[in-house]
Amino acid sequence: MHVGFHMGPVVLHPYPIEQQWKEHLEQVRAARDHGFDFVSAGTHWVIHPFQYFNLIPWLARINGEVPEMTLVTSVVLLPLANPVDMAEKLATLDIMSGGKLKFGVGLGYRPLEYEFFGISLKHRAPRFEEALDLMKRLWTEDEVTHHGRFFNITGAKPTLKPLQKPYPPIWIATNSEPATRRAARMGDAPFWSPFQNVDVLKRHLDIYKDELKKVGKSWPKEVPMAREYSVGRTRAEAVRDGAAGMVEKFAAYAEHGLQGSLAEKDKKLLDEFETMSKDTFIVGDPAECAEEILRYREIAGITHMKLRLQYPGMSHAKTMERIKLTEQVIKRLPKD
Repeated sequence: MHVGFHMGPVVLHPYPIEQQWKEHLEQVRAARDHGFDFVSAGTHWVIHPFQYFNLIPWLARINGEVPEMTLVTSVVLLPLANPVDMAEKLATLDIMSGGKLKFGVGLGYRPLEYEFFGISLKHRAPRFEEALDLMKRLWTEDEVTHHGRFFNITGAKPTLKPLQKPYPPIWIATNSEPATRRAARMGDAPFWSPFQNVDVLKRHLDIYKDELKKVGKSWPKEVPMAREYSVGRTRAEAVRDGAAGMVEKFAAYAEHGLQGSLAEKDKKLLDEFETMSKDTFIVGDPAECAEEILRYREIAGITHMKLRLQYPGMSHAKTMERIKLTEQVIKRLPKD
């Protein structure tokens, strides 16, 4: 089991941005020293009230700080990217990391971000699929000509290709049936969403297996999952700290327009955090958290567990404490 430290949008404006960056470096060094295998971050633009660094340069600098750790994009919003530009950026990261990049990729959900780029939200799925197919060709072919619905390339001769062959593992974010089927068809693994409770996850596992069978593919070598996470020296501490941060974060998700998530459908349950956490979050003392991670391994064959440790309003000191405490969780997990 590989455990990852996820750094998402949690720091609120106007926290000193230089201090935030220094704390990020301290946190990833601590994550490395306490047994985490990978570090991840995602993509968002103009996401007030949070302060959020741009993904690609952030990961490149983090790689210089902790070259031992795998890098995970979690996730690139591919419909908003130029596939030629993104293919070369990710190839660069893969080379810089020594072939330790996982390409987490998804569609995104914020209408405002699509507006920023002048792209229609209704085109996000076909744009995603065309862009991903084109990136695979740019990574594997000596000359590429493509005239599609959204992108046109004539006689391109790519010279910057990933170190991993044929390309970095593609983890496709899943939060719906179409996304789950897309992950089976186009990806190397499903990247299970933190918004899926156990019952939803089991339904999507059946969908994923059905689609794998249809396209003649076998079960993937890697099965990553994202989970909201709160660890404490006691369960009571974990619940108290987790409830405070997660309620504020999910309220922000709802404000930003995330559809079909806990933020929208189960808002009332946020007041009953401990009950809700049982099938959706990983919460408890180190032994309980390890048991929950192993439960997902048993249910869905999870090999990579991405954990969010810091939440809005949580201090750097508290985050460092939780990183150190998670070492006790990691030591209870088998190494694949």
